[in-house]
Amino acid sequence: MNDTSAPDAGLLPFRDLINELDNQLVEILSQRLSICAKVARYKKKRGIAMMQPDRVAEVKARCAELGAERGLRREFTEDIYDTIIEEACELEARIIDEERILS
Repeated sequence: MNDTSAPDAGLLPFRDLINELDNQLVEILSQRLSICAKVARYKKKRGIAMMQPDRVAEVKARCAELGAERGLRREFTEDIYDTIIEEACELEARIIDEERILS
């Protein structure tokens, strides 16, 4: 088989690099949510409200700026952080509610 019969063969090194970056992204997201779980326990123990709108806005603005500095569209970065923050809030709510039920 020659190169012309498999035109996408040259993509394999790029795919390997993307797969490795995807592995890192998933690991980082897992670590971030693990910290969010600790935050939820801290908030529960001290009676702090789960939702912190000022913090949400701060994180989104900071990351949108960081992304823009690296050539990412602000809307793209904000959309990603909307999803990440939504998941973090759901996790925190589950933890706070679970611990309330178990207490």
